Formats: sequence, structure tokens, C-alpha cells
Amino acid sequence: MFEPQAMTKVIIAGSKDYMGVAIDTLHKHNVVHIADFVDEDEDFKIGKPYASATKLSERAVSLRSIASYLNITGKEDIQSRYPEGAITDEIDEKTERLNFEVTQVTHKISDIDSHIKDINDKKRLLDPLKSFDLPLDLYGGYRSLAVFVGTLKGSPPISDITNDYELETVPYGRGHVIALFVPREFEDDVLKRLQDQSYSALSLPEMEGTPRDILANLDAQRTELESEKERSQEDLNALRERYIDYILASDECLSVATQKAEAPLRFATTKNAFIVEGWIPTKNLERVQGDVDRATEGHVMVATDASEAVSAEKVPIALENPMPSEPFEVLVRAFSLPKYNEIDPTTFVALIYPFLFGLMLGDIGYGAVVIGIGFLVQRRLKSKGIRDLAKILVYAGVISVVFGFIYNEFFGAQLFGGGGFIPFFYAYPTIPRFDNVLTLLLVTLVIGILMLTLGYALGFVNEYRQQGLKHAVFSKVSWLLLLWGGVLVIIEILPPLTTGAAIRISPALLGGLAVAVVGFVFLIMGEGIIGIAELPTLLSNVLSYSRLLSIGISSAGIALAVNKLSDALFFSRGGVFIIFGVLMLIVGHTVNTALGILDSGLQSLRLHYVEFFTKFYSGGGTKYRPFGYERKYTEEQ
Repeated sequence: MFEPQAMTKVIIAGSKDYMGVAIDTLHKHNVVHIADFVDEDEDFKIGKPYASATKLSERAVSLRSIASYLNITGKEDIQSRYPEGAITDEIDEKTERLNFEVTQVTHKISDIDSHIKDINDKKRLLDPLKSFDLPLDLYGGYRSLAVFVGTLKGSPPISDITNDYELETVPYGRGHVIALFVPREFEDDVLKRLQDQSYSALSLPEMEGTPRDILANLDAQRTELESEKERSQEDLNALRERYIDYILASDECLSVATQKAEAPLRFATTKNAFIVEGWIPTKNLERVQGDVDRATEGHVMVATDASEAVSAEKVPIALENPMPSEPFEVLVRAFSLPKYNEIDPTTFVALIYPFLFGLMLGDIGYGAVVIGIGFLVQRRLKSKGIRDLAKILVYAGVISVVFGFIYNEFFGAQLFGGGGFIPFFYAYPTIPRFDNVLTLLLVTLVIGILMLTLGYALGFVNEYRQQGLKHAVFSKVSWLLLLWGGVLVIIEILPPLTTGAAIRISPALLGGLAVAVVGFVFLIMGEGIIGIAELPTLLSNVLSYSRLLSIGISSAGIALAVNKLSDALFFSRGGVFIIFGVLMLIVGHTVNTALGILDSGLQSLRLHYVEFFTKFYSGGGTKYRPFGYERKYTEEQ
């Protein structure tokens, strides 16, 4: 629970004749993390993939192209699993037939889209002329006339150039669209005059009829094409429904086969043998050894290698936590996986993160909403990472409700007691936040001291494992002594400083100073003079936990403001204003809920990553990636 899953380094070696059998067996177990071989020399070369790898890849590309056309994402569920053998026997013929059917429909849809685009382009060109009654073929083809069809800002003042012209013009957009006919001899002068009015010529399609009639015909054509496209899309949907199970199962089958065919690329090989280095969870070691030995008739062995058993840098990390803590692994992974000889902080995060979140949000109503959001996301989304975050929201929402009872807050209003929604139920003492700011501030500082203490204690364990006792004492115990020595000193001198009384020399004060001095000496011995520069961070880390109060007070303050404003502006006036008051409450508390989730979630995470993890946790572990496949659509035979 507090450490990554135990791993054993193995060397898998044997005859090349049995390499395929060994690959099948290892893949079936899905537990061996293979360390890729990269250092070729005259004795060992990187293995070559099986000849089937290329064909498998081509099949997979074709099938995934079909899946893309059918909008199959690979996240769908199917009613029953396909036997692997049934897929293998028919995959070529069935995929070719499916590809032909899908291609026919997709090409048809593509042609329709192309025609619709062409119609839209023509409509765009003809739309400015829809008020003109002149047939389209009469806008050009003259020897003696120059024709100008286009848009410009104002009316064309050309009467000083020639009075011999025909002009049609209608308002269009911020200017006009014109059709102007002038003798060819005045073409250049007229064009220059039009350009002064920002003239832009229209490129007319070669069609017959008036623009209005052509546009009506184009609309009818587009309507028919859209109906035809809709029918083709229905055909595509029918193909999806008919073949989705087969496509998902076939893609998985090809993925499995490709993994196996390309596996030798990760092996070291000679002419007659192969060698694989990797890691196996210790609990699975004996079973894998036995199965490989039986499947290969003793021609391949799985031997343990203790030569690098303590090399934490190379051991892959598989987290192993109880079910309630497992969702919080997503927060640990977001920071970094632990090294093999480091404490896994997931359990501590599972205990502390919801507590800090709830301490900040601390409202029965908001907490209930957070719980509801968490359950809703779990039901609607299938991504494991998102579902884990949703479960964390549920935990955090529950703790928020608990603190809501402690603070006696329900959407910022008092719930129990005099003036509350339930005045007759007031059988327990509450701690209203606005009336106990100083007390809650002290609580947050105590939380900070305790979390730093836990961090340094865990850091001591990690340093002791990695560097030995001496280094652990100098690097972690030194900070613990400085922390608690400083706490004792502050407890003794702060009251007199606040009241103006004289500071009394007491055993606690002397003891605190002594503890802090010893810690300072250890710090210098361990980190040298540079350690002095880090001393202010100890105080800043403790004070950083005061954000638990500031975030909580700000959230409660916004909720209170929403309630007071809605009452003063709307509810107190009665009548129809009550509706606006309700709307203001809904919008205000919705926004405050979102801010509360964001602020409480991020600030709690920051206190873990910046103030807590840095005291004991460096991370940098390698993710455990077993050779195998989590089957969802097929089953082995």
C-alpha cells in the first residue's frame, strides 16, 4: 500500500525455434515489462519482426480507415466477445467486402458534397443579381458594348463620360450591385471611374435564364442532393450497426497479432537464440516461469537476475493501492511516479486531499452538488482518468458536507438554530467561519505543521533507504528539529509580544532554542552554508496553509453576498421580483460552486505538490508497461 508493487528482474532466453511459442505465452500473461534491447554488437543483434508484420499493419490501416468513416472510436461496448479464430479465418474476405461497401457509400457522399459546394458557389455569385430580370447570357458576348457587373460603394457618376449607357442598380450590403452597359470606346474611362467607387467585378457562371430562376433551380437541386446525402448517411449508419462488432473485434485481433509479430524488435538475438531482459511482478513470477517452461518444453527459461535488484532507476513502477485509494493514483501520476525505493504517497493523498478540499469548501449545499457532479460524470464518461477524478470529487464532496455541518452553512446561509432554515434542530455546537477566523487560522497553521512533520518523517524513511542513516539525519531530521524548535519558541514568545509583556525565560523556550540549534547544526553538516538560504522556506511553507482559511472565507463571503443581494434587490419587493431573485440565486451559487470546486481543488493540489511532496518525494519512476493486451472484444482460443 505504501510502496510500488514488488518487481523481479528476469532474463528470458532460449532457442529461436521456440521464440514464437514464448512470445504467445508471455503475451497471454500480460505481466512482463520488456526492456528494449538497443546496444547491438558483434554477438547480439536486434531481432527481426516476423514476415506477417507488414501484412498485419496493412490490414490494420485499412480496417481503421473504415472505422473512421463509420465513426467507430474503439470505446464502444459489444454484446459478446468474438473467438479469435473466427476473426482470423474471415478477416481478409470480410474486410475486403466491407471496404467495397463503405467506399461506395463514402464516394457517393463525397460526390454529393462536391456538387453541393459547386451549387453554393454559384448561389454566392448569383445572389447579388437576384433582383435583375435580364437573362444571364445577356451579360456578355457583345462586340460594341462593354459590360460591368459587380458591386461598388455608391452610384456610378459616368454621365460626364457618356450619356449613351444602360444601367441597372439595386442596394446590396453597404453599397450597390450594378449591371452597366456602355459603348466599347468608353470602357477604360468608365472602368477607372468605377474603380474610384471601389468597384469589384462579379464572375458570372455560364448558365441560362434569369438569376432569380437559376437560384430557384439551384435551391431545388441542393434540396434533392441533401436528401440523397441523408439517405446515403443512413446507409452508412446501417453499415456501422451491422459491422461495428466485427470491426472492433478485428482491430483488437490485429493489434494483438501485430504486437506479437513485432516483439522480436525488442529482443537481443544471435543466429540460433534470443534473449529478453525485463521485469515481472514478484507475485506472478512462478506462474510465468512454469507456463513458459511447459509451453516451450524446456527450450526457453525465465531466470531471475539479482545483479540489478537494488537499481531503483530501472525498475518499472506499478502502483498497488486498496480500492478506496486507487482513484488518487491519477493525482500522483500527474506529479510523477515514485521510484522503486520510494514511498508511494497515494494513500496519504487519499486521506489528506478530500480533507483539505472539504475544509475550504465546507458547505452542505455545495458539497451535495459536488457529490452529484461526481456521480453524474462517472455515469456519463468512460475514460478511466476522468472517472477517477469524478470519484475524488465524490470523496471531497462528502467531506465538504461534513464541514458544512460543522460551519452550519447551506449555500452560504445558516441551516440550523435561530435564524436558520431548521431553527428547532440545534443540538450540537457549530463553528461559524466568520465568527471564528482567528481560531480557524490557528487550525490551518497546525495542519501545516503536521503535514510538514509527516513529510519530513516520510523523507527520513526514503533517505534512509537510499542514502543511509547519516544522510537521512542530516537532510530530514535537521528540518524536523528546526520546525518543532521554532514552533516551541514561537509558542513561548508570541503571547508576550502581542500583549506587550516581558518575555519569560522558560524550560520550553530554552528547549525549543536548543532543539532548533541542534537542527541548524545538522543542516549545516548535511547541506553546508547553502542550507541557510533555505531556512525562510520553512516559515513560508507553514504560512502557505493559511490559504485553507482564505479560500474558504472567500467562498462563504460570495455565497453570503449572493443571498443578501438577491433578498435586498428582489425578494424584499415581492411579486414578480421573486422570479428574478430565484434566478440570481441560481446563477450566483452556480458560479460560486464552480469557483469553489476550482479553487479548493487546485489549492489542495498545490499544498500537496509544493509544500508536502517536496519534503520527501522526488518521483521519476518508469511506468510499468506489460507486454500484452487487455482484451475487450475478443477471447483467446
